[in-house]
Amino acid sequence: MHYIPLIFFLTSLIFSPTISTNILNGVTLELTHVDYGRQLTKFEHLKICALRSQIRTAYLTARLFPNSKNPYNQANIPFHPSGAYEYVLEFSMGTPPQPYTFILDTGSDLIWTQCKPCKQCVKQPAPLFEPTKSSTFSLLPCSNKMCQDLQDREQCISNQCIYSYSYGDLTYSYGPLSREIFTLGTTNKVKMPFTFGCGIQNGGDLNNASGIAGFGRASYSFVSQLGVPGFSYCMTDNINKKSPLKFGSQAEIYSNIFAPVQTTPFIPAFSQDYSTVYFVSMTGITVGTTWLKIPRSVFADGTIVDSGTAFTQMPEAAYNEFREAFLSIVKLPFSKESPEGLECFSSKKIRPSRVKVPNVIFHFQGMDMHLPRKNYVMDLDKKGLMCLTMQMTSDLFILGNEQQKNMQVMYDLANNRLAIAPTQCDKQ
Repeated sequence: MHYIPLIFFLTSLIFSPTISTNILNGVTLELTHVDYGRQLTKFEHLKICALRSQIRTAYLTARLFPNSKNPYNQANIPFHPSGAYEYVLEFSMGTPPQPYTFILDTGSDLIWTQCKPCKQCVKQPAPLFEPTKSSTFSLLPCSNKMCQDLQDREQCISNQCIYSYSYGDLTYSYGPLSREIFTLGTTNKVKMPFTFGCGIQNGGDLNNASGIAGFGRASYSFVSQLGVPGFSYCMTDNINKKSPLKFGSQAEIYSNIFAPVQTTPFIPAFSQDYSTVYFVSMTGITVGTTWLKIPRSVFADGTIVDSGTAFTQMPEAAYNEFREAFLSIVKLPFSKESPEGLECFSSKKIRPSRVKVPNVIFHFQGMDMHLPRKNYVMDLDKKGLMCLTMQMTSDLFILGNEQQKNMQVMYDLANNRLAIAPTQCDKQ
């Protein structure tokens, strides 16, 4: 990739001193689903989520398993800039503050947006960020620790840290690593300095957002810079309702939730390439009253907890066991109307929503995640279909956000664990 000269950009900016401020817990942001307001039918939403999940899986497994036989890595899936993400959040940048939307990505670390002067940019809803119009913008020198921690650092130009950051779906950003004041919060607002990428040469698809906010574990991620003990989302089961995103300790996050809180430890990733991604140890699955006979080796590499994958991805051996156990109770035939990558079952005589389905439990180390019906089945009464919102992959378990809905899910960074408790998310 050939990059444009940065001398003009670097010398034309107004430099300002680093700003220090106290970081407050209890900040709340709102997550918006990428399909918010699109007026999709349930079936249309099902199809597009299935496709995005396949693309996201291809991104994750292509890096972890470069020689994978996963069919999602093959040519039948459009493995190109795709916007394969699910939720965006909004906060303001600069002084005076200007609002921007960012993709929430627990699978990456860098925060970045597109900046003027931009020689190559992708479509976004807001005007490009203009550093020269903010009194609190500054560039980071190469000696800055954030620059040194950034493994994808490209080079130094005039002692300014230049980053190059790319994603598995071919989205990328290149520009100076910078410092700016962000304004966070929907009611009580907090201002604090953040290090971010000021992209002047970008490509790919931002899915109608203005940038990406990485929520991984690297020092330059959004949550690491925020410095809070943890973060938590509570995803509603209605894509046209906002979902709260909170920051703080476990006691603060769950202060108004009365259901039992369960936890499971985060475990090290088996690949160094994914050391900042969130892995947990899955131990089994129960369907009805049956603990499925899934080989232990299927769970050996851990399970990724991912905000950007809609539907849970199961390795083939686990999915086949799950499907067989499910159908032994539901007893419905496969439907030829099934979208690509999903399995739907026909129920023409009885409304699918009236067909009894089994209880499903995902077992993790020290934690049992009970899935309500809506969290693993989509009933399409008008079409006479019942569809599983889980998909088969050949490599790795990924816990999708559809299975996490109406649960207060906390990434407890202080105690290195995941916490969950069932709740009604649109009332949080």
